[in-house]
Order: sequence, then C-alpha cells, then structure tokens
Amino acid sequence: MKHPHHMPIGLSLVFTLIMGIQGCNTPRLAVAGQSCAVEEWRADEFFTQDVLPGMESNLRKQRLYFVVGSAEADFNDQSEWLLAMDSVLIPMRVRFEESGAWQWSGSRNFYQPVREGVMSMDEVLPKTSALVLSEAAYLIQRDANKCTAMALPGVRHVGTVAMP
Repeated sequence: MKHPHHMPIGLSLVFTLIMGIQGCNTPRLAVAGQSCAVEEWRADEFFTQDVLPGMESNLRKQRLYFVVGSAEADFNDQSEWLLAMDSVLIPMRVRFEESGAWQWSGSRNFYQPVREGVMSMDEVLPKTSALVLSEAAYLIQRDANKCTAMALPGVRHVGTVAMP
C-alpha cells in the first residue's frame, strides 16, 4: 500500500525542479516591442510631486517623477532612460550627484477639456509601454543593443504644489 503523502511529495519535487530550471534564466520584460532583462537593483527612493498650473488652461497638472539610487551600480548616463508606469513610458534624465548617488527625473502632463476662449496648449502624450502596470513601475535603461529593466519600490507622493 502506498503512503498517502507520496503523490504530493512527487508533485512537489517536480514543481521545485521546474522552478529551479526556470530560475536559471534571466527574467525578461517586454517593453514597447523590446525584450529587457530584469536585473536586481534597489532604488533608495521613488517619489512623485504634482504641480498645478497658475492659470486656467487645458493643462490640469504636471506630475514630476524622481528616482534616487546608490552609486554602487554601474550606470551609463549616456543611455536612454525611461520610467515604465501606468502603461506609459516617461523619458527620464539622469545625473550623478556630488553625494555619490544617481538621480533620475522626468515629468508627465495631464490634460482636461476647457471651455471656448480658454488657453489651450498642445497636448504632449507619453508613448505607451504595452504593459499594464497597475502597481508596479520599472526604470528602463536602453542602449543600442541592450535593454535592462529594474523594478522600483512603491511610489511615494510627496504632495502637490500650486503655482501662483
């Protein structure tokens, strides 16, 4: 008579073997038609701040994005840097701070319909990432033949500023 725990142990071993084999492969993330290797890196900070315009227009708000990370990582400031968040790609600028940290920043405009006669700016919309990221966000580094995605921690909103 077989022991009743043989089947679950057997399935458990198969599952563990499959997960082990898959774990040997570098995870990939498809972003805007390009396959990016997902690398381990921990950002020190990831936060946003909203800026409200000081005059009535179709610009409802501008959201500023900031990522700060350790200088231990070997980053290239000549790469194309993007933030993949909320199914869009936001271009990011990068700089190396005197404190020894990397800082990325970017922005995204949000628009609203306006009544006739109110100033209306040309709408600049971000490119879509082809991802549905309800909670997750990735910092993307793209070069001519390489794409790397780094998962970011949960975003922290530091407040809203109203322009005069």
